[in-house]
Amino acid sequence: AGLHMLSLVTIAAVPEHRCFIDGVDTNETIALWNSTEITDRIPMINGELDSCHMFVDGTNETMKCSKFVYDDTFYKDTRTIEWNMVCDDRYKGAIAQTVYMLGVFTGAVWLGSLADKVGRKKIFCWSATLQLILGVGVAFIPEYFSFLFVRYLYGIFGSAGSYITGFVLTMELVGPSKRTPCGVAFQAAFAGGIMLVEGWAVVIKERQLLQVVYGLHGLLLFAHWWLMDESPRW
Repeated sequence: AGLHMLSLVTIAAVPEHRCFIDGVDTNETIALWNSTEITDRIPMINGELDSCHMFVDGTNETMKCSKFVYDDTFYKDTRTIEWNMVCDDRYKGAIAQTVYMLGVFTGAVWLGSLADKVGRKKIFCWSATLQLILGVGVAFIPEYFSFLFVRYLYGIFGSAGSYITGFVLTMELVGPSKRTPCGVAFQAAFAGGIMLVEGWAVVIKERQLLQVVYGLHGLLLFAHWWLMDESPRW
């Protein structure tokens, strides 16, 4: 759940960027950021290149970028690069995370109540299965609004469904004296997932493969269909 919740930190990372300068940059070669050709065409702000504006040819007036160049030192490919979610469109990245958290909220309300009616194990295992499917499938969505819709479903099952019912199962399997250490261990696994987000990103630079790897972590939960009993308290 921690891994899925923060996946956009890497999948939609915002690298350093600047305007694409026609006649200086080409589709094959990009001019050095500190070259004279670039510093003469892009204004400086506090010693750094303006990431969203360039000079109008032959004047000191500025205009917004129509194309961008991205620094690929740390990220070769992200959703931000793919859809140019920078400058005036940077809000799109925030919306994607907001939609995911809205899915988490929906899952907490809906699946939490449903687990009380049909059982914890059913909701946990079905959520784990859908977490696997959605976590891998979202990597192949080519269009922004479809991506938001799948991210919403991903939030319902990728974090809320398995996380909340898993926590309830953990607490209902042990007596009161063991609930504190079990609760701490459960949260430690969440923290471990958060650390895996950046750990995998160090190794994998291509965002589609990285999201697939994130999604495949759902396989760790799949065996619960056979290994886990229903909550005895339920």
